[in-house]
Amino acid sequence: MSSTTPSILLLGAGELGTAILHALLPSLSTPSHLTLAVRDPSKYTALTPHGIRFLPLDLLATDPSTLATHFSNFPVVICANGFGLPPGSQLLLARAALAAGRLRKERGEVELRFFPWQWGVDYDVTGDAGGLMPLFGEQAAVRGLLRAEASEAGVEWTVVSTGIFMSFLFEGAFGVVEAVESGDREGGKGGKEVVVRALGSWENRVTVTTVGDIGRVAARLVLGAEVEVGRGVLYVAGQTISYGELAEVVKRVLGTGVKREVWSVGFLKGELAMEPESVMGKYRVVFAEGKGVSWGEEGTVNRKLGMEVTGVETWARESYRV
Repeated sequence: MSSTTPSILLLGAGELGTAILHALLPSLSTPSHLTLAVRDPSKYTALTPHGIRFLPLDLLATDPSTLATHFSNFPVVICANGFGLPPGSQLLLARAALAAGRLRKERGEVELRFFPWQWGVDYDVTGDAGGLMPLFGEQAAVRGLLRAEASEAGVEWTVVSTGIFMSFLFEGAFGVVEAVESGDREGGKGGKEVVVRALGSWENRVTVTTVGDIGRVAARLVLGAEVEVGRGVLYVAGQTISYGELAEVVKRVLGTGVKREVWSVGFLKGELAMEPESVMGKYRVVFAEGKGVSWGEEGTVNRKLGMEVTGVETWARESYRV
């Protein structure tokens, strides 16, 4: 690494961006090798003591050629912007990365290493989920664009499929693990009971990873471990778990029984038909259909690198509260 020029551009400082940032810092020879691109750096003064650099950058208000110029100043660009950006944003960023690679190539500089926002399910398999998830379709299109143009553009890309954030599995709004009012109990007092629901069937499986572990894997890849595990589309898994296994985990963690329900694909599609704009309803259907939302743990990056990762029961014992 250069002693004067920052090497890594990190886009976004939300939950994932912060996890990647903190995973990278201990391994950098100087924090100035890391530049954080955010719209308003004044909102991130808590990060100032770490010695990182800031790039004020509004991704949506900056024209593509300027974005490409910014990206081209760094040999590594990591997208951690999340799903909050409007439609078309991920393709915009991918095109900017390709243009940046061409600029670096013209200047005789090393290839641009690009980590797009793909920290989720396997979009090659899901596609747009039959028109249900346009954002998933856009993510698949990003992969297609990179496969078609990255080599010519001088861009080396890495997609890291992580499954969903482990915490999301326990979000009440998702409906898989939910604390609900149980009505009157003995003694005339009501309370809460926990319901564990299977999306599709109890045998259906889902891959989940903690955001901290995603950050640690990303840092290892950025700093050279990709040579050991390969490039292109890679997979990570804190755990791949069936809904039946999840119900047993929740039962052990709570030390009490849990109510169990199955939300079939047909039931969930019926619910979605009554509320067709429900994003969470769409997610439930996709996960109930079970395509591209899980993979085996054997071939994952974390397994190949011998990394210890957090499983569902450990996370639940430390973090889940009714």
